[in-house]
Amino acid sequence: SLPYSPAVAFLSNFVEVTAPRMAPDEEGEQVGDFIMGKVIGHGGFSLVREAFAIHLDGMVARVAVKIVKTQTGLTDNDRVQRMLDKEIAIWSRLTHPNVLPFLAVEKLPTDTFVFCELCTGGHLLDYITRETSAAASSTASTSTGLDEDHARRIFNQVAEAVRYLHEERRIVHRDIKLENILQHEDGTWKICDFGLADTSSAMMEEDEEEEDMVGGSLAYCSPEQLRSQKPLRCPSSDVWSLGVVLYALLTGRLPFQDEYEPRLQHQILNGRYEDPTECSAEARDLLRHMFRSKPDDRWKIGQVMDSPW
Repeated sequence: SLPYSPAVAFLSNFVEVTAPRMAPDEEGEQVGDFIMGKVIGHGGFSLVREAFAIHLDGMVARVAVKIVKTQTGLTDNDRVQRMLDKEIAIWSRLTHPNVLPFLAVEKLPTDTFVFCELCTGGHLLDYITRETSAAASSTASTSTGLDEDHARRIFNQVAEAVRYLHEERRIVHRDIKLENILQHEDGTWKICDFGLADTSSAMMEEDEEEEDMVGGSLAYCSPEQLRSQKPLRCPSSDVWSLGVVLYALLTGRLPFQDEYEPRLQHQILNGRYEDPTECSAEARDLLRHMFRSKPDDRWKIGQVMDSPW
């Protein structure tokens, strides 16, 4: 039970005493030491809410909570639950300033609640869109990306998180993209969503239903992953995806894009993208090394961090 405080009294007003009992994932309900708030997002098989953490001293902290039904209604519900358990096991042991902090998990018969830090600044795709739109309206410049110093400050934070995952935790993220990079209210950038993450040394799953579960976003997909029908666990694929993020920071667009999927796949497989001539030679050289079609030729994350750019 929660200690009495004015904050707790305020939050208790979310629920009317005479109202029928609500489901635990509804606004105003208490789960563990948290009270559910408004819906702030949706995932493939999850709901994301704002929540309020009540501390013993009566202080209230805003957090986020990912809610997954125990029975999703999907035909592959068992696989969904296994993926969620793996995500929790990996995410809960990560600690880095540029990785979204895991806070707690509560498992009820009907739902699993995964609590984490709330990043109010939104994701990197929206940030780039806002920044470049503002710059375009105030200048006559044809450049649509962030200036390189600005891009470097953001990229270095994301790359530091990837280096931590690869070198210290031996983890591959497997879904690095603009939408999975969030801005904290203090301006820090953090990688989130470890739903596809795995240990980089893990063996390929033998379960037949796991074999085709590649996942991720095609525009960020590496050539080697495109060629494989099984999910790869190689850090080089994360470096490729990180290269897509860097290109977007510098240019305001994705390096590989086409509405016709076979053409998009052909671009990726051959590493064909428009060279951003408006960028510095050091930035373009870094992109070339991150977009090597052969993973053995591609720079590792340590080399990326040590690049002249």
